[in-house]
Amino acid sequence: MTTRVKPLYYDCGCFNAANDSNYGNRMSLASKLMENISASHDNFFASYTVGSVFGFVLCRGDYNGSNCADRLNQTIKDYISVTDTNQIICPSSMDVTIYYDQHMVSFFSSGGGGEEYKGLGSNVPAWVASNMNYVMNSTGAAGFYGERVLELLNKTASYAASNSSKLYATGKSWFGEAGVSIMYGLAQCRPDMRRDHCQQCLNDLILKVPEKFTTPAGDHCVGGRILGVWCNLRFETELFFEVTQETRKLHKPKSQLSKVNITLITIAGFVVFVLCLNLIGAIIQRIRDRKLQRELGEWHNEVMREIDSRFSLYHFTMIRDATGNFSEENELGFGSFGFVYRGILPDGLEIAVKRLDASSWQGSTEFLNEIKLIVKLQHANLVRLLGCCLQRNEMILVYEYLPNRSLDYVFSDPASRDSLNWSTRLRIIDGIAQGLVYLHNFSEPQKFIVHRDMKLSNILLDSEMNPKISDFGISRIYDLGAIEPEPTDVVGTRGYMAPEYMRERILSVKYDVFSFGVLLLEIISGRRVNVAVFTDYGRSDHLLTHAWHIWRGEKYNQLVDPSLRGVYQMLELRRRIQIALLCIQENPDARPHMREVSTMLSNNDVSLPIPQPPAYFNLQLGNAEASASNDNGTVFHTARAHQVP
Repeated sequence: MTTRVKPLYYDCGCFNAANDSNYGNRMSLASKLMENISASHDNFFASYTVGSVFGFVLCRGDYNGSNCADRLNQTIKDYISVTDTNQIICPSSMDVTIYYDQHMVSFFSSGGGGEEYKGLGSNVPAWVASNMNYVMNSTGAAGFYGERVLELLNKTASYAASNSSKLYATGKSWFGEAGVSIMYGLAQCRPDMRRDHCQQCLNDLILKVPEKFTTPAGDHCVGGRILGVWCNLRFETELFFEVTQETRKLHKPKSQLSKVNITLITIAGFVVFVLCLNLIGAIIQRIRDRKLQRELGEWHNEVMREIDSRFSLYHFTMIRDATGNFSEENELGFGSFGFVYRGILPDGLEIAVKRLDASSWQGSTEFLNEIKLIVKLQHANLVRLLGCCLQRNEMILVYEYLPNRSLDYVFSDPASRDSLNWSTRLRIIDGIAQGLVYLHNFSEPQKFIVHRDMKLSNILLDSEMNPKISDFGISRIYDLGAIEPEPTDVVGTRGYMAPEYMRERILSVKYDVFSFGVLLLEIISGRRVNVAVFTDYGRSDHLLTHAWHIWRGEKYNQLVDPSLRGVYQMLELRRRIQIALLCIQENPDARPHMREVSTMLSNNDVSLPIPQPPAYFNLQLGNAEASASNDNGTVFHTARAHQVP
């Protein structure tokens, strides 16, 4: 059986309770379009009118022939003329537009889509999607990049409207100081348009580019697209179309030297660069070593002021012997700034030892930060810091040992995963929430803590599978009166970082709320946030988008981890999906505080608000295989869907 391909986006227009006559016209029109496309495999566009219903199908200009025909026919069979009404897109509307990466299908009642182009308003339904990566305004490059984008799109659009028989064109433009980077652009109109109308339509979209793809801070998206029923355009820094002789080329660097000369100059330059780099590195290393030695003494005194009866200073020899000289057999994993080992002290106490990587300058700061934050914290759902070691240039943290390791490990090990039954998962979720409530509200008088790195690998499990939040190396502590979020450097793990932090460097307790929502979905589904859910044409749905569609469609069981084998409570499942969606909303002000989240989890009588679509909605993982890596920071691209006004 052929797999149904998931659309990028679809729009149902006005819901007008289709009557039998219109429904029959729609079915007849679908049949005619299938005949027209199948009759001419070299074609990439077909339109037809039956009664009061107009429809057309269109493939991207480089995607014609049998591939185009087969894909369009499959789309019509899957979503338009399918006999199962539950599978039809927009069953209660005569107007439907379905966008895919390389083709589209559209039906309009009363001939609306068959009229001439009359301005931007007639190009709806339009869909806007932007690449999540940005050219930063702070570097001074965003303005120049935006100018090159507009230049490329304008020249590509002009060629599409004036010179191309398909009303389709592509282009590439070199940019950067050395002209070594390339951006790619595409513009296309429906082939049944007048050329002047095509030019007007594309110009109208290009005028929207600065508004849609530039942030308030002046950062510029590295890529984006606007799809409409009359015309569409797209730009990216990665090639996404088939390059031909007609592809426009702008600012192509001119080669003034022979290949041999270029090779010799490159080799010589590289040798000089490496020598200089080594010299500079040696100087910097000596400076850093001296500074580190000086600060270690200061930190030792500061740690001594922080300690109490619950905190100990360990001798290095004791830690070395406890871990078997930090043997590979005792290695548990890699933390935020060094390897973690299992150890046994002379009194039989099992410990977890985190040893600072000697080459990690950032880790030195995180080391002291973690001691400052966690030394006085006492909560059942926070990992307990037993002490540290500051000897022989060593910086070591000593924690209580948790035999079941982390949630990341449990989900990676099939045998351990079976121990995560439904009630255990609920207890883990509740425990994580209670730990965050403590950090945000009760950790210290007149202060609150933002963890900033909540993820599966930082949730440890004791012998009874109770969760404990760990790794406070990049956490921040604030005075209670300082309730306004503040700009800060971007550190953390991709997939768990709140959108306002990614885009504007704003950090608040709502950052942890967002991360908790992601964790909640991962624990319920058994899926990693950076692992694809669907893959069509290289496009993959992100877990947040997938959960939203599951909740809207009330097909909650489709999100549950298969390893649960159907043993769970449906009302509990539905409620926790909705709570997760409340936590991952785009607007931080719309997200609940963790005290509210904890109450929602523990009291089923508390009514839940209706969530808005999640952050990174319609987010695309750029490469399905790459996204299957661990949770240390896969880069992914997002699409923000909205109508063009």
